Amino acid sequence: MTAQNLDNEGLIEKNKIERPSNQHFVRPSIHITDSCWINDPCAPGYDPKTKLYHLFYQCNPYGCDWGNMSWGHVTSRDLVSWTRMPIQPALKPDQPYDMEGVFTGCFVPSSTINGTEAGHLTVCYSSIRELPFHWSTPPYPRNAAGIAVAVSQDGGESWTKSPKNPVLEGEPDGILVTGFRDPYIAPWPALSDFRGVAENCLYGLVSGGREGSGPTTFLYEIDKSDVCTWRYLGPLVNLPMRFTPSRATGVNFGMNWECTNFMTLSNGSSSRQILIIGAEGDVERTHLARPVPPAGHPTRTVRQQLWMCGDLVKSSHGIEMKYRYGGILDHGSYYAANSFDDPRTDTRVVYGWIPEEDCTADYAQKKGWNGSLGLPREVFLLSISNVVKALKTPVVDISTVEAKKNDAGTWTILTLGVRPLKILQSLRQGARELRINHLSIDPERGAKSLTTVRTPTWELIADVQLPEGCETFELECRHQESRRTRFNLVFQLREETIIVQRYHTGTSSAFNNSPEQGPFTLFKIRDAECAKDGFERFRLRVFSDGDILEVFANDRFALATMVYHDWKTCNMDITTSVTGPSGAACSADFGIWDGLGSVFTGNS
Repeated sequence: MTAQNLDNEGLIEKNKIERPSNQHFVRPSIHITDSCWINDPCAPGYDPKTKLYHLFYQCNPYGCDWGNMSWGHVTSRDLVSWTRMPIQPALKPDQPYDMEGVFTGCFVPSSTINGTEAGHLTVCYSSIRELPFHWSTPPYPRNAAGIAVAVSQDGGESWTKSPKNPVLEGEPDGILVTGFRDPYIAPWPALSDFRGVAENCLYGLVSGGREGSGPTTFLYEIDKSDVCTWRYLGPLVNLPMRFTPSRATGVNFGMNWECTNFMTLSNGSSSRQILIIGAEGDVERTHLARPVPPAGHPTRTVRQQLWMCGDLVKSSHGIEMKYRYGGILDHGSYYAANSFDDPRTDTRVVYGWIPEEDCTADYAQKKGWNGSLGLPREVFLLSISNVVKALKTPVVDISTVEAKKNDAGTWTILTLGVRPLKILQSLRQGARELRINHLSIDPERGAKSLTTVRTPTWELIADVQLPEGCETFELECRHQESRRTRFNLVFQLREETIIVQRYHTGTSSAFNNSPEQGPFTLFKIRDAECAKDGFERFRLRVFSDGDILEVFANDRFALATMVYHDWKTCNMDITTSVTGPSGAACSADFGIWDGLGSVFTGNS
């Protein structure tokens, strides 16, 4: 759960808000939203019995502000088209142990609970009995958040909370914590092998931190035959407060963790242990901290969606995952990532929350929804062979990769890969398609027009060969009616940075238009057959859905953000340009799909 430093006093059940009939607001159609506040994705998973995917999300069923934390529930057969379950919310705060909220949780692999046989569905969640709490306002109230489970015997249509709840009253005895919430449960064969135990147990993580020590995630062994039985093994990670492996990347592991997931990712003979982490902290990334937004403009919570690769080692308290390298999973506002192994596609699927902190609460209330879930992504272990160099930074100094020198003098690089699920291509069916091949973009001839999109939901792919000496590659998306309303997506090669400039989006103090950016470089690759060296192509994929923008590059960069528009018209001109010395022209192929399909019928 993304904790709020406030309590529920005064938050009463109001009549559910009506979607306003205002033509200047455009509801996203390929992202999951609801007619209320939503935040963390919860309990993504697959039921082989019904062949349904389940996805929950935290929500306030009664308004567009935070409060009354409950779970909304949707199902799908393909992770693209979703149906809202008839009972909403699926879980709500109605017991003494969760009276202050049903916070983030997970889907539990097949198990038994209270004699219920395997095959029935089980979820686990943070049961909140006391608010407020926040890492920045110690002391943390003892046992403010526990762990509870709920089971469904009808394929997920209805849920019953266990009479054994809470299965954990709260944090481990003798530890002063900065947080304790967001359970994640799964098998972890690599950890069982390391411990020398049979692979008949589950492992659970509960995210938080230790007061005065730093952020961590608390590791438990869980009885696979009864998920109400937990045994504490110790803190899994031991990092100092505000751990910053490299200032160049902007990575800061913060003060308290949320929504930590573990996974083992493999590529050929290589296998690595990965954590996905929501890191709360008090050190903002430079491009967001300066300049300070004017008075009255929205401001963001300081946090980052991170990942780390580590080694399982023995420690004084038993087991520890020792940091090797890591980075930012998403360089925008995307947060609270939650994942599961999809048995149908053998992929690790990740969902995250795209908050709307860049608009005021009043603006969100007027438009009738607040927050969305990002498009489903695959994370994987990415391997790049025969690397000669990066654009600028020495390979050994890139803190987000593992680099091994080969006998030929080149490098093999491992890092965390991230990309949209392949199935999302089905959203293109029925869209207006435009293909542009071998477009020459010359710095001396200015910007070139690609198209005018006429709907608020579109996708663009670009495959660009950028010559050495090229300084920037840019896409500009500008509304026809208000030429000031635009956003620019720029790859700055010298700075090894991708930036989304939002300076000219919206004219009201209702918006925070700080730029979004993250480090990104291209690698020069040696062709083993002809012994020629050349930089890899820049491969860009962009989804624009109303005010939501998601950007992906080369299967290893992601950035999700909000770009607020006044939707008097949907017509938007897309142009492209490059800068650099004479002769630094590039060749590019583009694909554009205007009018992507909706993930909900009516999407209400």
